[in-house]
Amino acid sequence: MRASGAMTTCVPLEFDKNTWESAVFFELGGKECKEDRRIMQESKTVFPVSLEADLIECQTAAVVMLRFEIMTRPDNPLAGEVLIVPGIGNIQFETVQNLTRQQTLKFYFSDRAYSVIYSQQILLQDQEREGYKGILDDAVSHDAMVRLTGRYDAIEALKEVTSHYATHVSQTK
Repeated sequence: MRASGAMTTCVPLEFDKNTWESAVFFELGGKECKEDRRIMQESKTVFPVSLEADLIECQTAAVVMLRFEIMTRPDNPLAGEVLIVPGIGNIQFETVQNLTRQQTLKFYFSDRAYSVIYSQQILLQDQEREGYKGILDDAVSHDAMVRLTGRYDAIEALKEVTSHYATHVSQTK
């Protein structure tokens, strides 16, 4: 996940007492993100954000893919993908469930030392929340059917999805 110089995750956080929301975190520690870090540290305005979500129905479990593009540079946006298996447990499920009801989505960008260098939030429209709800409902239905067959295996589903990602290994001598 560090091949691009960035790591991305989306997790639930308690922002106000008993108010939980999912938030997106980009760790921009790699040399490939040097320009993105500079742009964000100097920015006085918010960046346009593109959201995409999809459900990948594997034979062993449903995987939700969230993709975020931050338009730090129009010709080369900062992109991050997060894979979530709602059937694996509470945090994974709640991450997507929060997106079905929260009004905003917060983004945090850090350097290699995890010091926040930039943050912003966007409004989530009804259409976006409904989209997340539809994906979550479909994931739950898919996983219920898979569990009935006794084939549920979240780790195997993640392996199947990640096998399609290109990985590059550097060798040093």
